[in-house]
Amino acid sequence: MNFLKGIVLLIVATGIGIYLLSQAPRFLQGSPQERISLNQKIFSPPAPNQTVPPSNFSPSSQSLTNSSLSQEIPDYLIPSGFTRDQLSPYFGKIKISFVSPNRFPFEIVLYSYLTKDEKINLAGWQIKTNNAKIIIPQAVNIYEPSGLSPSQDIIISENTKIIIYSNTNPFNRNLRLNKCTGYLNNKYIFNPPLPQNCPSISRSEISYLSGQCQSYILSLWGCKTPEDSFYNSLSTIKDGLACRQFLDTINYRGCFEKHYLDSDFLSNERRLWLGWGIQPVLDSLHDKLLLFDKQELLVDEYTY
Repeated sequence: MNFLKGIVLLIVATGIGIYLLSQAPRFLQGSPQERISLNQKIFSPPAPNQTVPPSNFSPSSQSLTNSSLSQEIPDYLIPSGFTRDQLSPYFGKIKISFVSPNRFPFEIVLYSYLTKDEKINLAGWQIKTNNAKIIIPQAVNIYEPSGLSPSQDIIISENTKIIIYSNTNPFNRNLRLNKCTGYLNNKYIFNPPLPQNCPSISRSEISYLSGQCQSYILSLWGCKTPEDSFYNSLSTIKDGLACRQFLDTINYRGCFEKHYLDSDFLSNERRLWLGWGIQPVLDSLHDKLLLFDKQELLVDEYTY
C-alpha cells in the first residue's frame, strides 16, 4: 500500500515539474513583481463568480446613445420624411395628444409617457405647424399668494399634462396647477377657467362655529369664496366674529397656507398661454404639428 502511494506521489511531482519547466522562460523573465503574479496564477484557484471583461470593454460602451435608442423604434413608427438619426431620444415619450383648432382659444395638449424616475427639461423645445413655430415657455412651479413667484424651466416627469392656449391669462405668467389654484378664478378671469377641485372643508375644522355659519361654509364648494352679503350680515357679537374670521381664510392664501406641505399639493398639469390672440397658428381644416426637442430632433408628429 505504501509502495502504491509512493508511485502516485512520484507521478504528481513529475507532472508539476514538467509544467514548471514548460513555463520557465516566461516565469524567469520580467520583474520580481511580475514573477510573483505569475506564481499566484499557477498555484491559486480562480475566485468564485469572477467575471473577466472582454478586451474591448469600457464604461462608455454600456451607455445608450441616440443612435442605439432609435434602433429600437420599428420602421413603421418613423414618420414619413424623417430618418432614424433625426429622432429624439424622447421620441414617443412626449406625445401631442389633442388639438382643437376651431375654437378660441385654440388648445394643444402634450402628455408624457415617462418612467417613474425620468425627468425632462422642456426648455428650448418647440412645436412647428404649417403656419407657425411655438417655443415652449417657462412657467411658475409654485404660485405663492404674494404673486411674486418666479418663472422657471418646465421640468416634467411621468403622467404630466401640458395645455397650451393661444390667448393670455390675467397675470401674464404660465402656471403649474395645485390643490388651491381653483380659488384664483374668484379674483381673475381665466378663459377657460382653472379646474375647481379645491380641498373640502371638514366638519371638525368648523365644529366650534354657530350652526348658521357651519351650514353656510359647507355650502361653499368648487373653490367658491364667501359672498359679501353673507359676510356683512353677521353680527359683531362673539359667534359672528368667529364666523367672519374663518370666512377670511376661505381663499387662495388660506388654502395655500393650509395645504402647501401636502405631498399631493402640486398637480402634474401645466397651463401655458401664448398671448397670440386670433393669429392663424393652426389651420382650421387640416394641419401637421411636429414636436422637436432642444437639439431639434423629432419627438412626435400629430396630423388632423
